[in-house]
Amino acid sequence: MTCCCVDLFPETGKILPGGNSLNLAVSCKKAGAENVYVMGNIGKDGYGEIVKKAADKYGINRAGIREIEGQTANHMIHIDEKGDRYFKENSWIGGVWADWRINADDEKFMKSMDAVVTTIGEPEFKNIIKIKRDAPFLLSVDFHDENINPEWEEYFDAVDLFFISGKNQNPKKLEEWSKNFNAVFTATLGEFGSVSFKDGLKYECNAAKVGKVIDTTGCGDSYQGGFIVEYLKSKNIENAMRKGSESAAETLSYIGGFEI
Repeated sequence: MTCCCVDLFPETGKILPGGNSLNLAVSCKKAGAENVYVMGNIGKDGYGEIVKKAADKYGINRAGIREIEGQTANHMIHIDEKGDRYFKENSWIGGVWADWRINADDEKFMKSMDAVVTTIGEPEFKNIIKIKRDAPFLLSVDFHDENINPEWEEYFDAVDLFFISGKNQNPKKLEEWSKNFNAVFTATLGEFGSVSFKDGLKYECNAAKVGKVIDTTGCGDSYQGGFIVEYLKSKNIENAMRKGSESAAETLSYIGGFEI
């Protein structure tokens, strides 16, 4: 939940399906999850068709996707000589994605899931937190590369898996949080691997080896997908980190969040 978009790569001319939700759904499917769903808005346009075709190719259930009049979200992504993605001003167009709201059927559907995955940037994030407080599903939240913020603590009674891009941050705060809240707190550290904390205990995982880095787009989503599927199966943090690292390494080998 809930961003399905297209990624535009001007250096190559590629227009590829993507977005946090679609990237992660594909990663979960590739990691062995049998039933994977996406929810959110796409427009009745060519970009929306690209999203639908990609979901269908990977066997992702898109019954929770609403097609409405307007533009499908899209993102202009640049890639430097090292394969790192970067963005220029006004590169993101939210389109109809920003208009998605949870209705009663959506809430009932969410509560039937084993896990719900979202990001702090979703328009309905606080409502998702509220729903989780009255539901048994595992909730995983991506806090992107935001600066660590103590105000997030108000959400942690509802969060089971916390992810953040911590390459340029000190993850010490995650260790402190893990002593006070029940979540598994994980920071991905790029080529330095990843670190997780649970109940004050620290877990470390090296980055899986890759040949040439082509594009870092969707790498974090892929890590989370591999992690979540393994964690649902085994509740083993170290195994989940390893699966996440392997999934992320594969994504580094091509342009876009997944192969199409």
